[in-house]
Amino acid sequence: MSSTGSRSSALETVRPVVVLVAICMLAGALLGVVHYVTDPVAQANADRKAQETYAQLVPQAALFEPVDCTVEGCTAALEARDASGAVIAHVIVAQSKGYGGQVPIAVAFGTDGTVTSITTMANDETPGLGTKIANDSYIGQYVGLAAESITADDIDLISGATISSKAALSAFNIAVTAYEEVR
Repeated sequence: MSSTGSRSSALETVRPVVVLVAICMLAGALLGVVHYVTDPVAQANADRKAQETYAQLVPQAALFEPVDCTVEGCTAALEARDASGAVIAHVIVAQSKGYGGQVPIAVAFGTDGTVTSITTMANDETPGLGTKIANDSYIGQYVGLAAESITADDIDLISGATISSKAALSAFNIAVTAYEEVR
């Protein structure tokens, strides 16, 4: 084989690799630009949705002020304040591992330490089964409870969705622990 033929063969081998690397670099750069442009919008939407959740839990609050919390599983702790600035409730967002991933809940504790409101948040539990934890027949059981840890014997779990309902129960107990830390 001549030296011209081997150079041509080497060029044919290297050219696709160079083209593929260039395409990957261009695609990576484009993805980076898209992320840079859309990330602030996505973050603003997430913040807006969180504020809407807090406002549903404590509608009379004029302001939700974050407070530091070191409890594992607590993703947010806030003081709900009225127009005069007085604390009227604490909102705790906590999560625990369920069947399809984390099961987050948001709990509002009144100044007397009882649960005034509670809601589940977006999760990946099994549709039609694990998502039943959002039904008032399940999550509503927590309203009126004192800020004390509870067990599965204290509430009715959902038949067929035991993992999901136990995850919500665990998240509630994390919220109680967080509330005790921040109140």
